[in-house]
Amino acid sequence: MHRLIIGALIATMAITAAIGAGGDGTAVGVDPDASSGSRTLVVGDDISVGDRVVTGRSGQVQILFSDQTRLVVGPSSSLLIEQYLMRNDGSAEKLAIKALGGTFRFITGHSAKSAYQINTPTAAIAIRGTKFDFLVTGDQTLVMLYEGALTACAPGGKCVALNKRCELSQTSRSIARLYLRPDPERIPLSQNFLYARFQTRLLRDFRITGAGNCVVQQVEVQPQSLVHSSDFPTQQSRNSGTSTPPPTPTPTVRGKN
Repeated sequence: MHRLIIGALIATMAITAAIGAGGDGTAVGVDPDASSGSRTLVVGDDISVGDRVVTGRSGQVQILFSDQTRLVVGPSSSLLIEQYLMRNDGSAEKLAIKALGGTFRFITGHSAKSAYQINTPTAAIAIRGTKFDFLVTGDQTLVMLYEGALTACAPGGKCVALNKRCELSQTSRSIARLYLRPDPERIPLSQNFLYARFQTRLLRDFRITGAGNCVVQQVEVQPQSLVHSSDFPTQQSRNSGTSTPPPTPTPTVRGKN
C-alpha cells in the first residue's frame, strides 16, 4: 500500500513538472528496461528533441508533453523525438516524432491539428485531433483509431482515412488498406494492439475508455463492402496470438473468392 501511494505521488509530481516545462516532455511513467541514449530513464526525466527512446522486452515509457500530448512507448520499441516547437500560448507549433519500431499510443493535446506529425518507415500519419494506437514492424504499420480522425499514407502515396471508432489501417511501402469494424479480417490484426487489450500498466490519463471493445468481434455484419482497398494481400501479423480468423460472412469481402 505504501509503495502504491509513493508511486502515485511521484507520478503526480512528474506531471506537474511536465506542465511547467517548456519545449520538452517528461517521462511520467517508466517501467524497467527503458533508456534514452546512454542514460536509463526514470520517472521525472526530461525527454527532449533529438532523444531516441528505446525500451526492452519489459520496458515502457509514458511521456507527457507541455501541451498535454500523451505518448506511450511500449515494450521492445524505439522512437525519435524529431521536433518540438512551442508557441507563447503553451501550444505546440510542431511536434514531430519518428517511430522506428514497436508499439505505441498517442493522445493529442491542446495544439492545432496541423502541429502533429508522426512518421514510420512505412507510413505518414496526419492527425486531426484524436486518440489511437499504432504498431510498427519492419514491413508494415498498423493503426487503430479510438477517437477523432486521422489519415495514414504509404510512402508510395496511397492513403486511407480513419474517422470511426475501431477502424484499422494497414500500410506497407506502397499500399494502404482500411479495415472497417465489421470486417472479419480486422479481428486478428486488432489482437496485435497491446494497449487495446491491457491498460493496467498505464497511468489513468493514458488509458482510453472502451479500447478493449475494438478487439472484440461484432456479431452482426453490415451488408456492405467491408474492404476499401483490394490490392493489399491478406495476412495475419506475425505477432498475433489469435487463432484462424472467423469465416468470411456474406456478402463476400472484395478480393476474396
